[in-house]
Amino acid sequence: MNTRHSWFFFFDEKPDVSTTKELADGDTLSEVTKQPARVLPSFSVSNQIGELLTKWLTGSGGGCQKDRIAQQIVKRSFKFLKFCCEDEEKLSFEVLDFSLCSYSLLFKFIDYLQDECKLGHGGRLGYIDVISELIDFRKINGASDTELHLKRARKTVAKMMRLQWTQDLGIETLDTRGHWVTMEELLEMVTFHLPRYENTVKKLKLYSRSS
Repeated sequence: MNTRHSWFFFFDEKPDVSTTKELADGDTLSEVTKQPARVLPSFSVSNQIGELLTKWLTGSGGGCQKDRIAQQIVKRSFKFLKFCCEDEEKLSFEVLDFSLCSYSLLFKFIDYLQDECKLGHGGRLGYIDVISELIDFRKINGASDTELHLKRARKTVAKMMRLQWTQDLGIETLDTRGHWVTMEELLEMVTFHLPRYENTVKKLKLYSRSS
C-alpha cells in the first residue's frame, strides 16, 4: 500500500487472501447448515377487505400506488392478519381493527418475523410500513392509538439495525474475518483525507454564508 491516489490508497500487488477465502468458505458452510426460515402463511387476498384495500391504495387516498406495489402491500397485510387470526372465515373488519389495536399482537408479529422467519431488520421495517398503511386505511372509519405502538416498534428495530451495523463494521469483527487492513493503516487513511474533508467543509460554509 505504497501507491497513493487522489482519493485512496491501493495495493501495488495482490494481497494474500487465502486465509480470507478459508474464512469465507467457513461462513458459507455455516450459512448452509442454518435452520431454514419459516415461510409466512397468508390468507387469500380475493375478498372484500383485499379488494377495498387495493382500491384504496391505487386511489388518491392511498397515494395512487402502482398495481404491483399495491399487491405487495396487500399480500403482506394479509400475512399479518393470518398471524393474528387463524380462521379465514372469521376475518372481518372487526378482526382487522382488533389486530391493529393490539399492542401484544403487533410486537409478537415483529418478533416472529425475526425469530421464526429469519427476516432481517430491513424486512421487518418493511412489514411495519405495511401495517402503517393498514392503519391509514382504517382511519376512514376512525383513528386508533396503534400509531404510538408502531412508532415504538419502528424505533426499536431501527436501533437494532444500527447496533448490528456497528458490530459488523467494527475493527475487531473485520479482523476476525481476515481483513488485512490494520488500525494504523486505517488511521493513515483518515489522516490522508482529513485536509480535503476540512477544505470541503470550509468551502461549503463560505458558500452557505454568501447565499
